[in-house]
Amino acid sequence: MLLENVRSLGGFTEQVCKIRADWSIPDDKELWFRGEKRDYGETRLRPILYRPPKGRSLKPIPDLLKIEDDLFDAFQRCNPQLSDGPIEDDFDGYLLMQHHGGPTRLLDWSDGSLMALHFALRNKQGDASDSIVYVLDPYRLMDTLNTLPDTVQTEQRWAEHIKAHPEDSEEDESDVYLPSSEGDERPFELPRVPLVLQFPFISRRVAAQRSQFIVFGAEPSWLSDEATKPDSAIRRITIDGTRTRAIRAELRECGVTESVIFPDLDGLGRELSQLWQDRQ
Repeated sequence: MLLENVRSLGGFTEQVCKIRADWSIPDDKELWFRGEKRDYGETRLRPILYRPPKGRSLKPIPDLLKIEDDLFDAFQRCNPQLSDGPIEDDFDGYLLMQHHGGPTRLLDWSDGSLMALHFALRNKQGDASDSIVYVLDPYRLMDTLNTLPDTVQTEQRWAEHIKAHPEDSEEDESDVYLPSSEGDERPFELPRVPLVLQFPFISRRVAAQRSQFIVFGAEPSWLSDEATKPDSAIRRITIDGTRTRAIRAELRECGVTESVIFPDLDGLGRELSQLWQDRQ
């Protein structure tokens, strides 16, 4: 299926409809979307923790996981003083750490296509490179993951863990993807494959962005490799970089702005700054 570069908001929504029709996705099933402001090449579709600084190679995965453990421990110690209320669940803390700019193995998606388009086009003053919006069928991806030996082995290890530690029976195997906190050692080896998460919205910002998440395992390129397969559950829409300002104006007319996606005064300030830059 060939898709031309998008030059308008209407062209973007038309391509989303074409992808849904090509995949024969029922209207009641959600697609997920992710906007990236340019083609990141070898590091496309990777979370922040797995994107090395420009000009440098990726650190060994065990080193990155140790750094993440330390950062998550610091976040968990500090967030009760800075959050609106107590964060009792470790996964809630991990999601909040991601949403407030902390480096994690979480990759953000949204079930709103225009939200993803906004993220693909924001902060692009003076940058005429093409932007990318990735489209994902999460149900097909979950079906693919559920058949892999790595997933089956993780489920078996978790079942053995519950037999030995019945006090953890109210948890599930998704916990093996969490970083450790309070200096604890990881009870499990991190699986190689990612996990599609389905959680309720835990904050106004997460709800406003209609956020969905994939948490990565120990293989940084797993999702980008999957996207290259002929039967992949991922497609990409390319946004013409010369049309960034015009499409942003169309998004504003549809009510998709920085202060809607980030419902606080900082979001409003960034929105006004973007308006100023677009009108200069």
